[in-house]
Amino acid sequence: MPAPHLSSPSFPAANSALTDFGMKFSHGGAHVSRTMMLAELDLLLAAVPVGSDISEYHDAIQQSNVLNKNTESTRQKSLRHLRELYAIDERVPLFGLLRKLHAIDATSLALLAFQVAWARDPLLRATTQPIQEAAEGDRIEVISLAQAVGTTFPGQYSELNQNKIARNAASSWTQSGHLSGRTKKIRQRIKPTPVMVTMALFLGHIASYHGAAVFANPWCTLLDLNADRARTIGQEAHRAGLLNLRVVGEVVEVSFPLLAAYEPEVS
Repeated sequence: MPAPHLSSPSFPAANSALTDFGMKFSHGGAHVSRTMMLAELDLLLAAVPVGSDISEYHDAIQQSNVLNKNTESTRQKSLRHLRELYAIDERVPLFGLLRKLHAIDATSLALLAFQVAWARDPLLRATTQPIQEAAEGDRIEVISLAQAVGTTFPGQYSELNQNKIARNAASSWTQSGHLSGRTKKIRQRIKPTPVMVTMALFLGHIASYHGAAVFANPWCTLLDLNADRARTIGQEAHRAGLLNLRVVGEVVEVSFPLLAAYEPEVS
């Protein structure tokens, strides 16, 4: 199993294949100034057809103003932050995967997008432990997210910026459905769809979680799934034609013919 990375207890270690796929490992991220921008992403995906060139995404934001921003500078900032979070370029496999699965089930966008943002923003990943350790119904204090950022990146962010990152992350965890409430944040449990789990299993597969380990990969954990529940929903995804899953005793084989275009090339 891959070694953990600094910004999350279970995130895979950096390597060129995962970087080329679209994951990010460098310090910093969009959450220093923005949330996961789910509403903006939803507007953008609705306005730009699948298969569009990167320039068409840029023009939709800057020229057509599909995000309804008041000034040119806010449009430029929105584009920059959306690129940080999602790449906004279908040549980047991770964003292409998001578009493919969103086209199959648009209602799953929040958790599809969150899995991508989590893979691309180390600051968001840094706030994971307090969320995953909380029981359903527990109150999550923003200070606990700020402390997690400080622990993960010691000496890199002032207390003011740690608190700002924590507030933005708390909003993202709320947009994803992990938390509820505006000021009083309460932990909720995710109820994943087969499309959400297909992404989680595919990302785990890309990150070298193979065999039965694929059901315990960090994206499945992000969806509040234990291995048994991940396997059950994986079987639902198999029946829906989203992936191929074969389980014989302790032997697990999973493949993704529908998503073959996003598989890294084997050198």
